[in-house]
Amino acid sequence: MDEHTLSLNKGDNLPESDKVYRIVLIKDRDKKNKNIPAVRCFSLSNNDEHKLSVDWNKMTSPEESLARFGASFKFGTEEYKPYENRETYALDVSFLNSLSKVEKVVYDPLFFDTTLKGRINNPAHSLIVFEQEYDNDPEILLKMRDHASNNKIQIDMQKVDKLVKIYRERQN
Repeated sequence: MDEHTLSLNKGDNLPESDKVYRIVLIKDRDKKNKNIPAVRCFSLSNNDEHKLSVDWNKMTSPEESLARFGASFKFGTEEYKPYENRETYALDVSFLNSLSKVEKVVYDPLFFDTTLKGRINNPAHSLIVFEQEYDNDPEILLKMRDHASNNKIQIDMQKVDKLVKIYRERQN
């Protein structure tokens, strides 16, 4: 890690030269081109408060990011989230900041009480923060999807499987 990375605090803007990872469902594909993800993979739900969760590449690997996902519980259950049906895309912070409805991309690490099962610390967690009036603008979603489509990350699933096992055992 470089010196600038170590000096970032929660809420600080990520450097323009960095990337963030977005994990999406493999089955969510564009209707016309099954080789690229659907735009909904980059859209906000009603609960998102105009923020889209991503992981900062300077603080994690794509495998660690996916493994943390697989070591967390589905909301309101004690069932682990399936991770084998996911893929990861990298998005350039400079690209995201160039979008008209994006306010900023910020560092937002998550740390939980270790007694909380199904909640795993994520020192790489970050947020794409949209303007308050943003409402899943189709043009912005297409731009994000197209950018991501050119930046699919190849994942070492054997490494992910090992990490998921380790992360889940730490919680027990």
